[in-house]
Amino acid sequence: MTAKLHFFLSVTLGLPLWAGKTSFEPFDRWYEVFIGEVKVGYSHDRMYAEGEQIKSSNELVMEIKRVGQTLEITNFLETREKANGELIDFATEQKMAGIPMLKKGRVEGNRLIVFEKQFLTGKESAYAFDRDAGMSWGLRRRMLENGFREKGKTYQLKTYSPDMGMKKPVFVNVACKGKKRIQVGKATIDAYEVEMELKSSYGSILSKSWLDDQCVAVRSEMNMGGMNILMIEVPKKKARQMEEETHELLLGSLVPLNAAVSLERASNVFVMESIRGNWDVKLFEGRTQRVEKINRRSVRVVVTREDSSQATPDPIDKTAFLKPSVYLDSSDLLIQKLARKAQGQAQAPREIAENLTSFVHRYVASKSYAVGFASASEVARTKEGDCTEHSVLLAALGRALEIPSRVVTGLVYADRFEGKRKVMVYHMWTQFYIDDRWVNYDSALGYANCPADRIAFTVSSMEAEDVIESILPVMELINNARVRIESSE
Repeated sequence: MTAKLHFFLSVTLGLPLWAGKTSFEPFDRWYEVFIGEVKVGYSHDRMYAEGEQIKSSNELVMEIKRVGQTLEITNFLETREKANGELIDFATEQKMAGIPMLKKGRVEGNRLIVFEKQFLTGKESAYAFDRDAGMSWGLRRRMLENGFREKGKTYQLKTYSPDMGMKKPVFVNVACKGKKRIQVGKATIDAYEVEMELKSSYGSILSKSWLDDQCVAVRSEMNMGGMNILMIEVPKKKARQMEEETHELLLGSLVPLNAAVSLERASNVFVMESIRGNWDVKLFEGRTQRVEKINRRSVRVVVTREDSSQATPDPIDKTAFLKPSVYLDSSDLLIQKLARKAQGQAQAPREIAENLTSFVHRYVASKSYAVGFASASEVARTKEGDCTEHSVLLAALGRALEIPSRVVTGLVYADRFEGKRKVMVYHMWTQFYIDDRWVNYDSALGYANCPADRIAFTVSSMEAEDVIESILPVMELINNARVRIESSE
């Protein structure tokens, strides 16, 4: 969620005025951030000229609850760009529960050099640089040149976003709706309505903003995974004043079921139906999950219990699933030590995987929802976290012992969860590549042989940018789907 919201804020808030391409007006704006009707934080957007450069910064601070535990999320983005909108460099830091994720980038000739670091692990990558794509000032300058007041005007822009991956820019479709009367706090004002659609390999994000005569957003909104996100411009003091009651995120995203899921049966059949609009989501399909279209709004998901006798090979290129990454930092010395300890006397890959699963289930002793999204080496040292921390540590231990691994994101059945009965809950688990096929292991729940109690949305090798691809589709699905049990076999 935070990646999308941070990008949305940086794109739609505070569009500065560039008059005739010769003058520049700095701005400094503050916004309240709401989920539904509950305030969860604030955003501070600033842009100013320094010599021949345009500098921008965006700060986002939120507080949410996950099963009663408060989680603070902060994002900070700085960019330096030329007056013509071309990127010079950027730096961003995201913290979830105090765990920092750093990303910096700079343009060198025709290349964009990006450095990423979480906890102890850093990685530098080089990509082809697209000079037609703007970032902070670059995107906004192009929007001002194209115009925003005229009703019916449409155009497409390209932008770079650290939150959406820097391998290549993403497209932004802009549609101008003309002047509208809107409510901002207690005041009724005229503003120019602009709709934006961000199109990337992860899907589309729709947002709507209302801009004043200086082309600065006074109100912006979007719907993300069923959650209504609203930003309203206010004075600094009001923006920074937080609500006494923190918004509960996870419990509000539980998906109720019509019946209990059998953990003993060979397979369970789920029906998933879109609450709003057509079903246009591509769910993961593999040996233990098959997806069948029912109609334009619903699909049938047949989930099968793992069967070691199934010998259908699933050939892959193992390279991406063995090398260390920012999150699965399997080269860390403590990870290497723990892997050997957890392996014990086991030699066969399947037996090793079972030992690793049992080890992580015991080792992560503090089952805490107050952790953000920690790297494996961080979990190895703190011994705390929820399903995400269990899954990344297990995957990293496997890679340390030369077993290819990836993580799976989706929903898992819970007979009881924080006072709720018969629900599907957001979950992450691990897959190891054993005997030429991917096999599910769940160290959070302690399953070395996973039952047919889960629906997989995405799988990821956990390359730094693939983390976004793994998480964001879940946020789109989790509050826009009804799920029921059709049958068990």
